[in-house]
Amino acid sequence: MDRFNFIFLALIPAILCYDAAYDKVDAGKILADDALFTSYIDCFLDKKPCTAEYSTEFKELLPEVIKEACAKCSDLQKKNVRKIVKALFEKKPKDAIAFQEKYDPKREYEADFAAFVAEE
Repeated sequence: MDRFNFIFLALIPAILCYDAAYDKVDAGKILADDALFTSYIDCFLDKKPCTAEYSTEFKELLPEVIKEACAKCSDLQKKNVRKIVKALFEKKPKDAIAFQEKYDPKREYEADFAAFVAEE
């Protein structure tokens, strides 16, 4: 294997995965604090500025995460996304509908994303 191929293969995880720093986000903490959870949702729905940790970055990634059903997420990120999305529909159904309308207005990705969320 030449050096170029080795470097390329070493970079594949970085290219195909989201930042490992997002693994440090505590979904349980977010869901336990309604004000914090609401601040993320308000950011994602353009209701208020993005002030929570990584909220701006997550907002930028959301269209891709939904379109690709979290394909570039680490296992922990997948687990956290599932938790947050399920909580959104349970705790804030009106915001969940607004979220769908904003990020998948034509419902192009709904079936695949719902299947992803339903996985355990």
